[in-house]
Amino acid sequence: MDTEDPIEEPNSDIDREVPSIKVRKFKTSYSIIPLGIFLLVIAGVLVIRFAPASWVSDDSYILSPGSANNTAQAIIVDGTDTYPPEGEIAYTTVSIKRETTIWQWWKAKRDKTKQLISPSVIDGNRTVSETRKVTQFQMDQSQSTAALVALNFLGYEIVPEVDGAFVIRLVEGSPAEKSLQLGDLIVDVNGEKVQNSEDLGNLIQEKQPGDAVEITYLRSPSALGGSGADENASSITETITLAEHPEKQGVGFLGVVIETPVRADVPFEITIDVGNVRGPSAGLAFSLSILDVITEGELTGGLRIATTGTIDRYGHIGPVGGVPQKTEAAIQSGIDLFLVPPAEYAVASEIANERMDIRCVQTFTDAILVLSEYGGNGIEIAEQAGQSSLEFSDSPIDEEDGIITCSEAESANNS
Repeated sequence: MDTEDPIEEPNSDIDREVPSIKVRKFKTSYSIIPLGIFLLVIAGVLVIRFAPASWVSDDSYILSPGSANNTAQAIIVDGTDTYPPEGEIAYTTVSIKRETTIWQWWKAKRDKTKQLISPSVIDGNRTVSETRKVTQFQMDQSQSTAALVALNFLGYEIVPEVDGAFVIRLVEGSPAEKSLQLGDLIVDVNGEKVQNSEDLGNLIQEKQPGDAVEITYLRSPSALGGSGADENASSITETITLAEHPEKQGVGFLGVVIETPVRADVPFEITIDVGNVRGPSAGLAFSLSILDVITEGELTGGLRIATTGTIDRYGHIGPVGGVPQKTEAAIQSGIDLFLVPPAEYAVASEIANERMDIRCVQTFTDAILVLSEYGGNGIEIAEQAGQSSLEFSDSPIDEEDGIITCSEAESANNS
């Protein structure tokens, strides 16, 4: 049987002519690009304005001009006559801004009266309480030493009481760090009395690494800034095993940085209330103001003067830093004359730029003599106290001795 292939009819669905479709072409829109740029700019501005400065620099604290405060108004004397001066001796301060933004950091970087500084320089590894203890101790010492210097100038012959070694820093990883705290006052090692920093150094360094020493120290019960120098401090004795000195092989090492407390047993009570101001930098202002308050006449000649600088029991004046800010603070307060130590004379002169007189002083007597040039009565006070004559301190020019004198500072500034 033969078969035939079937014949199919054309499929109308397939073979039908398909009408043409017009495809619309969309043009690319660039409106999103300006929006993106705008958002990036806004984000950048927000970062600069509000992001912490620590994102861009380790020097994230800002030192700014503080104030120039009348010291005499803070001095209270009980037990002798006082003579409130018409002139003014001001202590100068620096404002520290810890929480700073990148924008504030950038502006401060371009301002000569401000200084960027690392938090470690100001606070170290200390807590707020520890920093308060150390700076309050330094302020107390500054006031006590100032009273000693001022009264010795008047001929009282007061011998300072020196007792103990005050802890102002603990070396990281050292034996001391495990037992001692900032603000402790070390008074005894192995039964031997510690009267000053030299005593402690000798007693520790005569020991070997691994030796156990019994250390007695005073510690304040206060968590709000008290120290071992306080009257209510309690005595604690601990045994500490010494490490090896990092620079002296075979020598014992405790790991503390210390200062020696100085107390002045003055014949009348002197109190200086400066509120929350702490640190050692007002020593010169305190000593001059005490002298001005307890003597007749005008130590400043009636002028408004300001100072910066520590003072030791011998009347030597030392630098403390922050002088650009203090100089500007004095200028803004209308001060006539600013007394500064040699190491800070050049910077103070640059910032002042002839807007205020700047004078270099090395000692308390130097300051008295400079004020006498401006009409002060310091020389008369000295004569009444039995001092035959006052002279400026030696100020040799020797660039190799490592000590900056007023002569060297003034010569460098004028060259």
